[in-house]
Amino acid sequence: MKQVPILFLGDNPALTGGLSRIGREVANIACGVEGLRVGFLGRGGLPSSKLPFMQYTFPESDQWGEGWLQSVWEDFSRGESGIVMTIWDPSRLLWFSNPVGMPNERWLKYPPYLKWGYFPIDSTGPNGKLSVLAKAAIAGFNRVLAYGLYGSTTISKSLELQEAVEFLPHGVNMEKFQPRDSKGTRLGLGVGEGKLLGVVMTNQVRKDWGLAFQTMAILHKRIPGLKVWCKTDSIDRHWDLRALTMDYGLADVVIIDLNDHTDEEMSYFYSACDLTFLPSLGEGFGYPIVESLACGVPCVHGDYGGGVDLITDLSCLVGPVAYRLDTRYNCERPVYDANDWAEAVERVLDHPQTLELRRESVSYLDWKVLRPQWEKWFKDGLVLD
Repeated sequence: MKQVPILFLGDNPALTGGLSRIGREVANIACGVEGLRVGFLGRGGLPSSKLPFMQYTFPESDQWGEGWLQSVWEDFSRGESGIVMTIWDPSRLLWFSNPVGMPNERWLKYPPYLKWGYFPIDSTGPNGKLSVLAKAAIAGFNRVLAYGLYGSTTISKSLELQEAVEFLPHGVNMEKFQPRDSKGTRLGLGVGEGKLLGVVMTNQVRKDWGLAFQTMAILHKRIPGLKVWCKTDSIDRHWDLRALTMDYGLADVVIIDLNDHTDEEMSYFYSACDLTFLPSLGEGFGYPIVESLACGVPCVHGDYGGGVDLITDLSCLVGPVAYRLDTRYNCERPVYDANDWAEAVERVLDHPQTLELRRESVSYLDWKVLRPQWEKWFKDGLVLD
């Protein structure tokens, strides 16, 4: 059977970030679909021999691969037409769908591939719709897939489509992320009989570590013996977590974890927590939400963005007090009151759901359930195109 070349474009799948992980796992599924030959053009890092598909990389200093795509496609495709599937939000892809002024504008405008996009929509623009630039980026794609209902609704409303955009959530390995015996992990973190909270976020502008530390400071005064496990990738990037720790007087409370952990190891840390909270300014998916719930641990999250699709316990949601616009794409970002987050944490701690109910709430995201749906989506695309 002839194989159609499909080249994924996104963050390097060999890296550990959320989009890297999503790209890696979706590309792995595509490898198992008869009729596809899989490659990946990844931003940053180096290729990995552990991945089962062809890999190309470009440095982060070269933006989003504008200057690399043509040469990579010509090498990977072997002169055949095929598919380029992006694993990025619209703000990185206007050049891809509307390449006005690009050095290789004509090639990008009339490419030898179809454009498929898997879009992590984490915010709207003004009036509950995507901004003009984001809409223009998505409108140039032949096939659009959202992460969840929030993304599907936002894209469909913004592009004024008659039919709702398809959506397929990303998955989690429920065998690796499951409730574990937490005694040893709590002992290793120096936690006694007090409460242990968890915050799992990268150190970037959209992850509001300032709000996290404000919330911790309020809870520190209310909950005796409180400890907070903070899993992140850098102590000093957009936020200086050392400065936040000192400014809020939380040296005896905060446990900053910069180590790389396997999924199984992470499940022990999640299980050791009484609760996790994710004070971000918008999520397209929200791995820490799903992973925490899969381990039977509640996760408090803002009532905004795609992460809301993942939470069935409404007591875990914190409403914004205002909104502001961010970046040239006019992304609407929520503004929160840390007191509301602290109250939500206390509310959930005082009235928790059962471990089994929390885990059951994300069982539909088990890769065993989702993988066949993803395989069908790929196969349907080959038939249609």
